[in-house]
Amino acid sequence: MATKAISFHSYKGGTGKTSIAANLAAIYARLGHRVCLLDYDFRAPSLSVLFKPNPKFWLNDYLNGRCEVEEALVDVGKGLGLEGAIFAGFADPSTRAIRDMMTKDRAWEMGALHRTLSAKRAIQRSLGADYLIFDTSPGIHYSSVNALASSDAIALVMKGDDFDMEGTKEMVRGIYDVLGRKAGIIMNKIPMGFVEGGGIVKGVEEELNIPVLGVIPCYCELMAIGGRSIYALDRPDHPFSKALEDLSKRIAGM
Repeated sequence: MATKAISFHSYKGGTGKTSIAANLAAIYARLGHRVCLLDYDFRAPSLSVLFKPNPKFWLNDYLNGRCEVEEALVDVGKGLGLEGAIFAGFADPSTRAIRDMMTKDRAWEMGALHRTLSAKRAIQRSLGADYLIFDTSPGIHYSSVNALASSDAIALVMKGDDFDMEGTKEMVRGIYDVLGRKAGIIMNKIPMGFVEGGGIVKGVEEELNIPVLGVIPCYCELMAIGGRSIYALDRPDHPFSKALEDLSKRIAGM
């Protein structure tokens, strides 16, 4: 099948977007799929904290024309007992690299979009990837917009508070409607009392005019271990892991 590209996006940070993207990548790979996970959050890279790679090249190098995208990928699925595979590309977490990526001009940004689209084709051709997952920067940043434009579907992760709701509403109008991509909402870190009854889902769908793919309650233990493990693999029977398994099916069908 053709590679399905999915961007995980949010209006603001702290929604759990990166954790959800990494865990879903692991779930797809556990099911036998070949997955490529790209850290497109160049302002606050975090996938390297989870996987602790030692890449020959960063994704920054690829977008700057210093390597091919295949050279920036690391096989992070080895030793995880997966039926499939996970290859990941990482954003350079150094302060110098973050500053550099925040000062690019318009011409460079357009070139980066071209290279992002080319990466998608190369990943399908070279890796035979079933899924390409972008973990993007929150908000309206050129790297996020490039990832969204290169994707077949968008999973918008939000916490559901009024600040998130209002900002997300403007972002949907300003970006998502223009791009015309399939989009769905993942509500994460929601207090259990708001999950029961389903009223929160109806309200969000009416407000944003986008379907809610799933609601994940707030689990304090996940916040305590954040960034240290892939929960869907370490604790597959946990309610968080089960919720992500359900999400993986809905996202695959987008």
